Amino acid sequence: MTILISKIETLFLEGSLEAICFATIIYLTRKGTTILPLKDIKDFAERAVNSSLDKITDFERRMKVLEVLTQTDIIYKNIVGLNAVKGLNSEPNIVLDHSREEIDRNLRTLKMKLGAPLADNDTSLYDGLKINLNSIDPSELTWRDPEANMIIADDSVLVKNLGPRQKQFFLKPRENMKCASLSSISSKCNGFINDFNSIGFSDTIRNIVHNKEWKENESKLLECTDRILNTIRGIWNNPAFATSEMRSTQSEGTYVTDIIVPLLRASLEDLPSGAIFLSTAERQSIASKTRRSSSSNEERSIQKNLIGKKPDVMVMTKYRGKVFELTYVESSRVICTKSKKDDDSVKLWRETLDGISFVGNACRPASNQFGIVGIQVAGEELFLNVLIKDASGIPRYFHLDQAEMPFAKNTPWRVEPLVHLLLIFRNTMIVNQNLLMQALEQADARPPRNTQQSPTVTSPLRT
Repeated sequence: MTILISKIETLFLEGSLEAICFATIIYLTRKGTTILPLKDIKDFAERAVNSSLDKITDFERRMKVLEVLTQTDIIYKNIVGLNAVKGLNSEPNIVLDHSREEIDRNLRTLKMKLGAPLADNDTSLYDGLKINLNSIDPSELTWRDPEANMIIADDSVLVKNLGPRQKQFFLKPRENMKCASLSSISSKCNGFINDFNSIGFSDTIRNIVHNKEWKENESKLLECTDRILNTIRGIWNNPAFATSEMRSTQSEGTYVTDIIVPLLRASLEDLPSGAIFLSTAERQSIASKTRRSSSSNEERSIQKNLIGKKPDVMVMTKYRGKVFELTYVESSRVICTKSKKDDDSVKLWRETLDGISFVGNACRPASNQFGIVGIQVAGEELFLNVLIKDASGIPRYFHLDQAEMPFAKNTPWRVEPLVHLLLIFRNTMIVNQNLLMQALEQADARPPRNTQQSPTVTSPLRT
């Protein structure tokens, strides 16, 4: 599927204007002389349109791409008829799909780990997870399913079908990371809305800093909150996002550059645990490239220049000459389709799994504490996620928090959840940096043995 979308996107970006039409898309997505169902082709075309519009600056080309989705049913019937008469002869592409064997291997490993917990207090939880895992038909799993990649997510059926105590125990690391509730923040947010120049969050911060999960004192939390609110003030002054009509015309790149990155910088400035930096150049992930480089010789011969995934933003740190990726961010435009949201969600947990596997090969940070963060921006919604490994090395994926973007002053109810989310993000990064530094110092004396590649299942490749 990814290859087909890439083909269509290449057509949009590099093909002649005359070739940009729905008929060409049908031709590109065919399998030999077999034409795919109209529903599937429409889905591929929609995803390619969404991914390419942000990269097209030429007005005429942009209009041609937008017209593609209006030329579907009649053209499809005509092409099907033409194919029935004379066929669209071509040699079918050979699909190299090793995902099934990788999925089977991951499931065997996961069942083995669940059958022999390394921590005694995991016994009951693992028994429940193993029973639920056995109820899943392995043949129905694909590379897009977390369970096929050895990930147990908090919203999966494996967890939803646990008993109350087992579920509470599974979610304990997530609750520890979420820190205290900002129950008194609403009135302060309303004050911020009413008085554009006042911040006044001192009382709110004072009410929450005594919780042991927060790693900074009142003064530091107040400084961070002040920066976040100043950034929100800047968003409200940005004419490009003043109205829903204006927001809908902005590209993904503008959204990331003008809003997402400033909010992240505000929350991460002046961290107590050392230098950290944001990469916004869509550079390839080191962790992803490392995993792809460990693929089979057959795959490497097809993709000679292996390229890792390219998140929209990465938060990175450097320690003792080594660079580590601690956060991945995937964003859509302000207007987000369901297919884009679903694709980014899958891409994000795959990136975090590669990231924690990369760190694990360099050191052994504390289980159930250290995690790789994934932030998804889907339209006006922000989702904060984290992937950690438990004592047995099983990846657990948690959805920590979510909030909506307060684009305008008439959405005051969105300010409180966003500040809360960003404070949790900052706190998590402080913990993760400290745990990483400690683990690397220990690894200098005792390097980790029996390193393992990421269990991320390889998506199908075409020759």
